[in-house]
Amino acid sequence: MPARIPVILNPAARSTHAAAREKVLRALTPEPELVVTESPGQATEIAEKLAREGHTLIVAAGGDGTMNEVLQGICRVNAERAPGEKHTALGVLPLGTMNVFSLELGLPSQDIAACWAQISSGRLKEVDLWMANDQYFVQLAGVGFDAEIIQETTWESKKRFGPLSYVMSAMQVLTRKPPVLTVTVEGRPAMHGSVVLIGAGKHYGGPVAVFPKACNQDGLLDVLVFRGLGGWEFAQMLRGILEGGYEPAEDLDYVQLREFTVTADPEAPLEVDGELAGFGTPVVFKPAPFKMQVAG
Repeated sequence: MPARIPVILNPAARSTHAAAREKVLRALTPEPELVVTESPGQATEIAEKLAREGHTLIVAAGGDGTMNEVLQGICRVNAERAPGEKHTALGVLPLGTMNVFSLELGLPSQDIAACWAQISSGRLKEVDLWMANDQYFVQLAGVGFDAEIIQETTWESKKRFGPLSYVMSAMQVLTRKPPVLTVTVEGRPAMHGSVVLIGAGKHYGGPVAVFPKACNQDGLLDVLVFRGLGGWEFAQMLRGILEGGYEPAEDLDYVQLREFTVTADPEAPLEVDGELAGFGTPVVFKPAPFKMQVAG
C-alpha cells in the first residue's frame, strides 16, 4: 500500500474545536498520517524529520504560521538535495485564524474534505520561494508595523476575536512612534518610509488583493512602502486596491523587485508568512536557490 500523506496539525490553530477538527481530519479519504504538535516550533522539527525520511508531500493543518513552520523544515532538507533530486512538496489544510496562502492557491477553505481531495490528487504546481536572511517564505513578509501587530496578537485574543484581534493590535501599535525604514536596491535611489509590506502573491492578511500586480510565479516581490504612517497613506492604499494599482500615489512607493535590503532605525521585528521571524536589521530579501512545489 502507498504511504499515507503526513499531516502536521497545530492544535492551537483549531481554537475550541480541537477534538471535532481532529476527528474530521482522521476521517478524510485517503486517510492521512496525522501528527499533532505539542509546542511552538515543533512543526519545523517534525517536517524536517519527515522530509529526511523521504516523504514526497507534507501537509500543514493550521494557519499561515503553521504553514511557515512546516515550510522551514521542508526547505532545510530540500536545500541539501543534489540537483535533479526530487524535492518534498508542501500541502496546506486551512484551519487557522488567517489562511492567506491557501486563499492565494485558490483552495476551498470552507470545505476541508474538498481541500484534501485537491491536495491528495497528486497535482503539483511550482511557486516562487523567497528568503528573508535565512528564513524561507512563500506569501508575504514585513518589517516593523505588521510584525509588531503579529507580536502583539496573542493566541487567546485570536481565539476570542478571530481576525478582529489583528485590528485591535493594530490600534495599539499605531499609538507608537514608527521606526524609519530604508529599502535599498542596487542601482536605484533608496526609499524611506514607516511601513514596508512585501508580497509574493496578491493577498496580504485576508481576501483583499493588496498587491494587484503580484504573481507567485514571476520571480518578483511586490513591495509597498508607506512614506508616513497616517490616514492619508491608508486611504491611498485603499484607492490603489480598488483601482488595481498604486500609480500615481503621493505617499506610497509600489515597486516590483527581485532582491533588496531593509534596514530600520531603531531596530524592528521581521515577520514572514504571518509568523515572527526575528528582530533587527538589515534584512536581505532574495530568491531562494530553488522553487517550491505545492499540492493542489
